[in-house]
Amino acid sequence: MEQVRARLRGGPEDGREVSVPADPTGHPVPRITVPVRPPRERRATPPPLLVYERSGSHSTGTWDFEYVGAESQT
Repeated sequence: MEQVRARLRGGPEDGREVSVPADPTGHPVPRITVPVRPPRERRATPPPLLVYERSGSHSTGTWDFEYVGAESQT
């Protein structure tokens, strides 16, 4: 599957750029989850996943994904 560049907007990962899968038309998937960077100490439960949704594209070919919240890993 093809990959496209995405810029994360808002939330703890604001400004970070990642590669996300694209559909056959070249558009990125509509929603991604990003694991929280693990803290140095061990936790009893896994850290949450940050949820970002596609919100638009730039002429540079990088797509914006807006932070919409977090969900627990199960």
